[in-house]
Amino acid sequence: MPTRHADIWGNLAALLLGLIAFLLFVGWQTLIPANIGWLDSGDRAMHTLGWMFFRETGWHSPPGLSPDLGIELSSSIAMVDGLPLFALPLKLVAQWLPQPFQYWGDWFLLSFCLQSLFAYGIARQLEAPRSLALLAAGFALITPAFLFRVPMHMALSGHWTILAALYLYVRREPPKLWMWPLLVALTASIHAYLLAMVGAIWIAALVERLWSGRLGWGRAVAEFAVAVVATLIVLWLAGFFMGGSLGSYGYGSYKLNLLWPFLTYGRWSRLFPDLPHTKYDYEGMSFPGIGILALLALALFSGALASLTSAIARRWLPLALMLVLMMVFAFSEKLAFGSTELFTVPLPKWASELASTFRSTGRFIWPLLYFITTGAVVLMARRWQVAVALPLVFVAFAAQVVDSRHGLFDFIHRIGPPATSWATPFVSPFWERAAAAGYRHIRAIPVINPGRDWKELGYYAVTHGMDIDSAYLGRNNDAAMDALRATDAKMLATGDFAPDTIYELDMDSAVEASAHLAPDDLLAIIDGRIILAKSGAKLVAGLGIDSRPGFGGGLLPTPWSPL
Repeated sequence: MPTRHADIWGNLAALLLGLIAFLLFVGWQTLIPANIGWLDSGDRAMHTLGWMFFRETGWHSPPGLSPDLGIELSSSIAMVDGLPLFALPLKLVAQWLPQPFQYWGDWFLLSFCLQSLFAYGIARQLEAPRSLALLAAGFALITPAFLFRVPMHMALSGHWTILAALYLYVRREPPKLWMWPLLVALTASIHAYLLAMVGAIWIAALVERLWSGRLGWGRAVAEFAVAVVATLIVLWLAGFFMGGSLGSYGYGSYKLNLLWPFLTYGRWSRLFPDLPHTKYDYEGMSFPGIGILALLALALFSGALASLTSAIARRWLPLALMLVLMMVFAFSEKLAFGSTELFTVPLPKWASELASTFRSTGRFIWPLLYFITTGAVVLMARRWQVAVALPLVFVAFAAQVVDSRHGLFDFIHRIGPPATSWATPFVSPFWERAAAAGYRHIRAIPVINPGRDWKELGYYAVTHGMDIDSAYLGRNNDAAMDALRATDAKMLATGDFAPDTIYELDMDSAVEASAHLAPDDLLAIIDGRIILAKSGAKLVAGLGIDSRPGFGGGLLPTPWSPL
């Protein structure tokens, strides 16, 4: 078979492998556009509500702005990790889409297929035979760090962007002028963490091509300028700059553990013991799997690792240094070995604040992890003939599938039957009466991020044409949050509540508000929440709900806890 045709068939086989993995680990039900039932928990609900609100609001400047979710808090589709790559174009045709509508199943299908395709491409560029390159793609598809991310942070599961960046770096033929700018700008429309990793690999690629003479300074400047300008435009369109402070809490906690190659977190190996670790270092979960570890051990004892001396050559040194630098950043300022915090590296305040922009530093091990994963297969291909290497790698792959099967199939086993709505704890007729009576805003006092009841209140709001300040946003706008809290404090002190707004209060706020109520105002326990509505007493008529239960005494007639 001609080489060109064989390459086409190899790429198609890699795509098919990605499709099979998607069907096995995620499931075809997620492709049903109106099926939102599997998106009702955790961060998946955050991302989905972000799209729901964004779809219903009008266009603003920047286009990614989503003011109805997080009133006054400068929310955008980027700040809820809502995948602007899909959300922005789909909003253009929103009036023709079914209600509800979700695109996350399509995103997962694309991610699995491209994960496989680019891993295959990397192995082929490193001269692995097609059969072994397909096994390298298979390993990329069962990488625990990838499948662990899929059900949790959906946009962040686009690990194929990292593999695409590695592919462009290892290409024997230098990439076209447009390839890097396209990848970097495209990644900017997916997730900021992926953008940082792809951007770092791109910088390494620029240095390598300039150093080796494969790229002239004129073309390098042009590539850099186009990529930066295109990326800034994409970030603006998505509303990435609307979040106020880019830093956040958690830097030094969501890190990489020094034992990272051996930490299974109780899910990804039955053979390896579940070693202790620090509380939040799951963000650096990067266990390669027993198959990859076995191949690395075999490469070590067979002498195949000797070929890695080329890492210090001009062709590979920039990438090797960048991968190591990202790993060092992943460890953060607090080094931990297992469950033991060893020491903290003293950083100046400005450096710590800058580093907190990417608080979950543990994620920055992913580029090195994928290079190790594909590289382990390539080392086998270089050390032995296909007749020997192929069965060895296949046995390692099969062993890893069996050993990691609990983690591999965990998500699809937890997905329920298709559903076009979410279950809600709001069962009182009050809620429908309030919507029919013209209440158009929902506020929580005090306002925090994530907001109290952000999912339940958010779903009620978006399905009833309301906006809401109680939200779960990726970053705080500290100035806007402080201003909103000051407004709430003044409102509690004066009783000047808006007539078209439903307020959910905590106990202290309820006690303070109770001193300023008019006879027809509502302050009641409804479905376990303390609810205030100006002129809303009539909304609970005939429901057996006391519209003035005496909060001033500091006692509640029934136990209350926010859900």
